[in-house]
Amino acid sequence: MEEPTQQPVETTPAPAPVPAPAPAPVYERTGADRNTVYIGKKNAMAYVLAAVTQFNTGAAEVKLKARGHAISRAVDTEEIVKNRFFPGLKIKQIILATEEVTSEDGRPTKVSSIEITIAK
Repeated sequence: MEEPTQQPVETTPAPAPVPAPAPAPVYERTGADRNTVYIGKKNAMAYVLAAVTQFNTGAAEVKLKARGHAISRAVDTEEIVKNRFFPGLKIKQIILATEEVTSEDGRPTKVSSIEITIAK
């Protein structure tokens, strides 16, 4: 009988290890920006929660900033925080301004803005 001959086994190289994705950058809010709540399109209670959380973590004052149509939501947020959650809060400062922003089509547009500072 004939002895079977062994064929060389071809191996494919192992795929190179895929590097782990870089972690998302963490942006640390610093200084005065740490106690600022930017009011946008969410409902007022989302911003109320953010402001109440700031006060509960030890902030002495919180700034509520809004532009355009969100100004009324900033006022609503301030009133809810002041009347329902912290009756002793005082309005420390209200700043009204006009900011110039660039619209989607590249034209400069003026937008009203408000900054309400509330303090314990």
